[in-house]
Amino acid sequence: MTPRQRVAAAMAHQPVDRVPVMCQMAIGHICLNTGSSPVELWHDTATYVDALFALHQRYEFDGILVSVPGSPPDWRDWVADQETTPEGVLISWQAPLENHSPYPLGTRTLYRRDDLPEPLSGHSPAALDQIDLEAIDVLARVPEWMLAPVREVLRRSGGELSVHGETFSPFDKLVELLGIEAAMLGLMDDPGRCHAVLERGLEYAANWGAAQVRCGIDAIKISSPYVGGGLLSRRFYGEFVVPYERRLVERLHAAGPVRVYTHTCGAIGDRLEDMVSTGIDGLECLDPPPLGNVELEDAKRRIGGRVFIKGNVDSVNTLLKKRPAEIEADVRRTMAAGAPGGGFILSTACSIAPGVPPEHVQILAAVARESGPGW
Repeated sequence: MTPRQRVAAAMAHQPVDRVPVMCQMAIGHICLNTGSSPVELWHDTATYVDALFALHQRYEFDGILVSVPGSPPDWRDWVADQETTPEGVLISWQAPLENHSPYPLGTRTLYRRDDLPEPLSGHSPAALDQIDLEAIDVLARVPEWMLAPVREVLRRSGGELSVHGETFSPFDKLVELLGIEAAMLGLMDDPGRCHAVLERGLEYAANWGAAQVRCGIDAIKISSPYVGGGLLSRRFYGEFVVPYERRLVERLHAAGPVRVYTHTCGAIGDRLEDMVSTGIDGLECLDPPPLGNVELEDAKRRIGGRVFIKGNVDSVNTLLKKRPAEIEADVRRTMAAGAPGGGFILSTACSIAPGVPPEHVQILAAVARESGPGW
């Protein structure tokens, strides 16, 4: 089987020649392990795609996730000043750069070598009652340059690799505008207005995701990191997340033949069935203790027949902190729990953490190669 065929079969609960391997990588991990400039990695399509393929080859992944939207091709013309610091590269922009991602840049932005860009000025959260709903970006027209990384990865993969895109939960729009604490308070203080913001977030997420689906990607991840049990009760999850992600999944499926899976960090053991009720094809993270509260055997029993599972090796407590022999043992236990019956992609639970040594990541593919069709 080709890597693309292998992942497609796993997502469809069909037989595979071996368990596929595919991990999301933190931006900091990509930057630290390719030597890329954090600014170029974030804004230059060629730099970003080169880095994705370099680590794909090093780790022998069966697919590539494109998680960073492209930037305007003239982005360098907007740089007013650039300073190298111990933490990364500090950019002052002549004016706020056109940016449709949920990661704000501001007018001064620190591009960290081991993390996401951090706005230092020119960006501040809004108050819920002062938000102009009509001014919230819904990405009614997706600029072609935003799709450049997706198109380039598809071109370079030549149909051999499973190519995945990423869109965002409507709930992310609420967090983007208000900040995490104010967003949580807003759910209690003014739920009606929060729903109005979520409607706009749904339009953004659906428009961005559908544009990637029409490019021909194999799967799309809904990034939904702020809705685990440590932040939202199951009742609030049912009110503020499920209806919007269900409609988002419907819109993505309607855009073309694509598998849709949700990525949620942390404690989701109490809401696995709620997550599946949105109509997704797969579920990612399933963080094990102590990062989360999901035991893979339990998740496999409860939802494994309805969705594919992508996970759930602990990137911090296993890949970062343990020795190779211990990591291999953990990976084998994960395989033993997730692989039987099919519908399983071996992956880290969340992103590969920035400080994880590359040789630790390589253990995943080494174990998977031994799996064969019998798992």
